[in-house]
Amino acid sequence: SDTSITTADCDTIETDAGAALDLVNKHRRDGYVFGLFRVVDAYKQHIENVSILYLTLDVLETECSVLSGKRWESCEYSDAYFQVFGQCKIVTYTRQWIKKTQKLYGFNCTVSPVPPDILECEDCPVKFEVLEVTEQHKDIAAKALEKYNTESNHRSHFNVDKVEKILK
Repeated sequence: SDTSITTADCDTIETDAGAALDLVNKHRRDGYVFGLFRVVDAYKQHIENVSILYLTLDVLETECSVLSGKRWESCEYSDAYFQVFGQCKIVTYTRQWIKKTQKLYGFNCTVSPVPPDILECEDCPVKFEVLEVTEQHKDIAAKALEKYNTESNHRSHFNVDKVEKILK
């Protein structure tokens, strides 16, 4: 059978790209949900009863933790000063004879924060900087949460699992 790879129409492939990005976000265990900025490349390949989709997506980080389980479309994007952007290469497959459910084969995402020199704002009242998370930051977060647990009326107490981002 013909197994050639064909270019998919980036305008009509957006629904599949969004679903693929949701699969990637479900697979990740830390960080923030990636939202779809645009489809860069999309290719399809049909092998017998399987359709394979090769995607290259530009993504932006949202304000939702991946642990929230939220779909990317329901999350707000971070302020431009804290924006993280990047690109994901994703491969999904769909077996045509089984429910036509898209499955994740593999992905590779590379992201980085917007460089501060691009976001210089002379009129801004406050300057922000994203810092690398250190043990000291984790201790501060644990102490703050311990104080919250002591002063709140909750039956359950909370612990710091992970510090995701520090802003100065």
